[in-house]
Amino acid sequence: MEQIVHDEIFSAPQWVKIICYIFSPAIFGMGVVMLIVKDIPFEVRIISPLLFLIAVSMLIYTRLRLRVSDGGISFTGGINRHHFKWEDITKVDMEITRKYQTPKVILHYADRTLVLDCGFYLKKNFPRILSLLEIKLRPELFTGKYLDIRRQII
Repeated sequence: MEQIVHDEIFSAPQWVKIICYIFSPAIFGMGVVMLIVKDIPFEVRIISPLLFLIAVSMLIYTRLRLRVSDGGISFTGGINRHHFKWEDITKVDMEITRKYQTPKVILHYADRTLVLDCGFYLKKNFPRILSLLEIKLRPELFTGKYLDIRRQII
């Protein structure tokens, strides 16, 4: 196992964050307008809580960060936070999901799991995350499915 010289932080691309920062208040404002205006039918007013949920979700999405360091992995910014050391990882698996065949890595540690989705980290950062995992973890922790899919996506 090699050392990671400096911490690497992975998050959503800057252009996605800018879009979320612009549209989140606009969607929230649209929900407020739907509640204030009297002439809107009740069926349309039911949509306003959904708009509030979308606006909050967009802001939470901009705060998600994966930090990979020599000491371990931490995933912060969302509802479920994950902090664990490399020694805590018991198994690393990979699946291909969805219509567009995007891979996701499943890190099993203690009694919890952390799912790293290629759709969030995009194709340029995802191979770097995989290589950091392969640098720090013992080869027997990777499942056969992980190794097969890893060969396909390289």
